[in-house]
Amino acid sequence: MKGLVVCPQPRAADVGAEILSAGGNAFDAAVATAFAQMIADPFMCGVGGMGSFQYYVAATGENGMIDFHATSGAKVTPDMWQADMKGRTEVSGYTLFDDYRSELGYTSIMTPGTVAGFAEAHRRLGSRPWAELLQPAIRMAREGFAMTPYVRDFWSRKFMDGIPDGMTRITKTDACRDIFVHPEGRLYEVGEILKNPDYGDTLETIATEGAESFYRGALGDRIAGDLSANGSYVTDEDLATYTPSSYAPVKGTYRGFGVSSNPPPGSGVTLIQMLQILEHFDLGALHHGSAAHIDLVARAMAAAHADRNAFLADPNFADVPVEMMLSKDRAAEWAEKIKQGEFLGDGKEGPPSCTTHLSVYDEVGNAVSCTHTLGTGSGVVTPGLGFVYNNSMKLFDPIPGNSNSIAPGKARTTGMVPTMVFREDGSPLMIVGAPGGSVIISAVLQTILNVIDFGMSPVEAVTVSRIHCEGAAIHAEARLQDAEMKVLEAMGHEVKRNAISFDPVMSRGHVIVVDEDGSWNGGADPRGGGGVAYAR
Repeated sequence: MKGLVVCPQPRAADVGAEILSAGGNAFDAAVATAFAQMIADPFMCGVGGMGSFQYYVAATGENGMIDFHATSGAKVTPDMWQADMKGRTEVSGYTLFDDYRSELGYTSIMTPGTVAGFAEAHRRLGSRPWAELLQPAIRMAREGFAMTPYVRDFWSRKFMDGIPDGMTRITKTDACRDIFVHPEGRLYEVGEILKNPDYGDTLETIATEGAESFYRGALGDRIAGDLSANGSYVTDEDLATYTPSSYAPVKGTYRGFGVSSNPPPGSGVTLIQMLQILEHFDLGALHHGSAAHIDLVARAMAAAHADRNAFLADPNFADVPVEMMLSKDRAAEWAEKIKQGEFLGDGKEGPPSCTTHLSVYDEVGNAVSCTHTLGTGSGVVTPGLGFVYNNSMKLFDPIPGNSNSIAPGKARTTGMVPTMVFREDGSPLMIVGAPGGSVIISAVLQTILNVIDFGMSPVEAVTVSRIHCEGAAIHAEARLQDAEMKVLEAMGHEVKRNAISFDPVMSRGHVIVVDEDGSWNGGADPRGGGGVAYAR
């Protein structure tokens, strides 16, 4: 076999596998898969979004990050929304405004980084022509894609109080309504074909004129003109000067394996901290899903989230103590508190979000773990361009003076953790990631634990029951045994049991595991979508 692609959208995974079969490398497949995801899952990701791309080059051992976070526009001011905030959602993090200004519309948009980010990955690592890699997505947009259950569910599900429903979101602008509302005035049903030729034309321009056309030139001018005319904080200068960032991943260890993930404002430090706390406990000796197992994992999650809430920020705007958060001493401090029976965390919880992920591995050992997102989509489409812009402004703190407060050019914190786990010889063991806001961290953590501590296969690792905890309640899927939940409650935990057995809010882990004999297998989370495509 020539490689493997794992992501939530089966047809996008097929695209990546076809690129591998045609002689492309893992990095080519990642780019082609990502653009296909943008068509198949248009509110989870798109050219109007942001992301984080981790790569491993087998020939040299190079392991790096290309981050393309969205940044706030030059027109924002730190206190511009402070007086108008009406509170926060039940799980804190989403600010509430009567007019949905941080959630929907032009005021929710930050400078997009997706096109620049994938172009940089292709420039440095790709082997096939850029235009060739975008063609599958262009065809998908023009010919149409079958509506999937997960996209349909996102548009029709009930959200938290204060958050607009799907129909409100997709009808925010006339151009968005014209694409995503069925001509009969209803949502598309599962299996119905949705065409978006305008998006195909936009991608054709990007393919033929290069990624820079999105930020400058005729296409960039149309984008900047529409944003300026409708009250966005993003300026033409913000677009013209946008550049992705490249640097080394943050690194730690877990039970002798190296763990590599994304730096702040991403949450790789938080994931590694959780693992290094749990290294002090023999999880493998416990029954998976038992109260004893869940208690330890939940407390480690809560501890690391306390540091995340206190310190995580855009390092260009704040001093983030990465070395302290990643240190074994810090992990030992938290582990000792857990052993003493302390209840950890600050009681804050982040809201679930919507994102997508892809993991790729090729026959020579190159690997990609990439998470990219629109937030939940602003509902804004520039007429004639076909794509939805991000609504990343909703995750800023409207109160000035805090680590995640609004500032021009600033990236807000994110739960994205595209991660790789390495053996002692430096070769990849796992390529893993997930979509879904702060619950991403929980999904990736438990996937890693399930493989290393419990010896699960990739499919088992992303399928078994899961929890999430940030320092308040333990959120548990319905499949977890009631008797064990009662033991947790007797320990003093508040347990919120969901009625859903495979809850998509728990995030959807996607993992590739490379065995010692060099063979590889993938697992796609059944909580929503799920594509595993092998290239032959």
